[in-house]
Amino acid sequence: MIKSDISRRTEIILLAAILILAGVLRMGWPGLTEFKTDEAHMMTLALDMIEGKSLALYGMGNSVGLPNFPMSVWLYALPLALWKHVYSATLFTGLINTLTVLGCWWLARRYWGTRAALAAALVYAASPWAVLYSRKIWAQNLLPPLVIGWAITAALAFIERRSRFILPHILLLAVAVQVHLSAIALAAATAILLLLFWRRVNWKLVLLGAGIASLTALPFALHLLQTGFDLNAALDTTRQFESGTDLTPFRYTGLLSLGREIHSLAGPESFGDYLATVPDISVMQWLWGALIVAGLGRMGWRAWRERGDRTAEAGLLVIVWLLAPPLFFTRHSTPVFPHYFITTYPAQYIAAGAAFGLLAQRLRWAGGLIMAASVAAQVWIWAALLAFVSTQATPGAAGTPLAMQLQAADLARTMMAEKSAAEILIAGTGESPDLDGFAAVYDMLLRAVPHRFVNANRSTLFPPRPAVVLIDGAFQASVERYRSQATVTHNVPLREGEGSLWVLGLPGAAPPAPDVPLQPAPLLANGVTLTGYDAPAIQDDGTAIWHIHWLAGPAAVTDYHFFNHLLDADGQRVSQADAAAFSARQWRAGDAIISRFILPWPSGRAGPFTMRTGMYAYPSLENVPVLDVAGNPQAGALEMKLP
Repeated sequence: MIKSDISRRTEIILLAAILILAGVLRMGWPGLTEFKTDEAHMMTLALDMIEGKSLALYGMGNSVGLPNFPMSVWLYALPLALWKHVYSATLFTGLINTLTVLGCWWLARRYWGTRAALAAALVYAASPWAVLYSRKIWAQNLLPPLVIGWAITAALAFIERRSRFILPHILLLAVAVQVHLSAIALAAATAILLLLFWRRVNWKLVLLGAGIASLTALPFALHLLQTGFDLNAALDTTRQFESGTDLTPFRYTGLLSLGREIHSLAGPESFGDYLATVPDISVMQWLWGALIVAGLGRMGWRAWRERGDRTAEAGLLVIVWLLAPPLFFTRHSTPVFPHYFITTYPAQYIAAGAAFGLLAQRLRWAGGLIMAASVAAQVWIWAALLAFVSTQATPGAAGTPLAMQLQAADLARTMMAEKSAAEILIAGTGESPDLDGFAAVYDMLLRAVPHRFVNANRSTLFPPRPAVVLIDGAFQASVERYRSQATVTHNVPLREGEGSLWVLGLPGAAPPAPDVPLQPAPLLANGVTLTGYDAPAIQDDGTAIWHIHWLAGPAAVTDYHFFNHLLDADGQRVSQADAAAFSARQWRAGDAIISRFILPWPSGRAGPFTMRTGMYAYPSLENVPVLDVAGNPQAGALEMKLP
């Protein structure tokens, strides 16, 4: 270790302050983190495993369509086994990334001394992108603690010739790759280090480590065997992307290192409003860049001139570590994203710390003040951004703060208990939590209570027993229908410009009456009863809104669609609207549903009009016949004269 003129007590106090800063930035205000589809699916997979519902053999899908390892699910199951709350996994992410700051300090101190270590840890603690990638449930956010472990064991195995550390080095590499495939770039770095230090390598331990590491992939291998995985078909999915060679990976590595373009979290529509609230700190960002470049240059020079020196070899490790990911992805056959380069953390800050350690000997207290000022500026920018995205809508960027979503979910759960409701209806953009973000989020947050999903753009469901509705306020027509029948209504405001959520209590069996009831109500072969319809409401844009009132039949795995053919006085079809019915998988006896359709309204055509309405199975397009009183097929559709 390099001796320092800073006392051990002072070092501990400064390190503790840095770790507190890192912890506050990474774990503070967990309710301001976003919780969207990926986070909800990750939580669902982890909870399914710890509750014994399924063993995670695979993880979530990725951006290129290839299957993922289940390692991130297994890791997130650890905190959830202790506390089954979304904050458990969120805080776990922040905690292990805070510990990564400690690992950064340890590694830098071992080879470059106390000042370098404290500077490296301080810059890493305040790095805006590093903070961002530490604050929410996301597989790649688990990478930094694995990567710092990978780097430490590499230093001990290759530089200090402690050969047994090659075992955890290879194991950590394998786990990192299984957490997120972008870590495969570190495999290239390990290969380079094995070549550079091949005389020091115990190759038997390398083979043993590879064998142990391969055992961690057994669950995924079992999944591939069970599903008959076709590698060629999987690779075909990547061929849809255009291959290319460019310097985008280096640009992404640079912005992640300096905190550049962090304003993108405010979204393409709102980032200008955010930038108007903060000063330009480009000078401080480029100061960090200068320190990183100076540190890398010094490390490269020493690695060339002082071969065999421990610090020089440690510098070579940092260079390989930092450059391997962007070099690896310079030639790419799939899209490249900024988070692929989380694997560089905190190599760049160790380089910056090493450069600062040398400058501090000359600048002394002035150098410390400049470094503190740059860190304060980055913290200010981050704090202002967090405040902005927590109050202002940011379409295309940061999502709705988790605390607001939890408020609505908790309110729905409380209302359900107080009103002795049978279930909660989650009314949003879709009916499948596998495909729809709104459904996925509240499927997770309301996991412990009975609930169903309603596409509020197409359907309004009124169950036969009391229920609670949690609905996205963007669907104003459905909100008003529910409010007209509700006994209790609560509004949960979201961010400015984002609208609100509504939580409403419904009495049982209380659907609105149709404008035109059908007597007798026609029965379809799938058990659906058509009870009436509302007169078409002509809109200013030349369309008409048409509602059908119906009762659900027995639950079925078949998907059904409605068709609506508008016929003129001559029986000619002049307009049509088809759309999916409320999912038959969710039908329950006594469910009353209002289905909504939008169809072009003919102008200049003679009335009166007739609506020919029926159902068909999808995707087979098999018609569902209307039955007569004896239960025999009578017609393929119902014809209704419009008022």
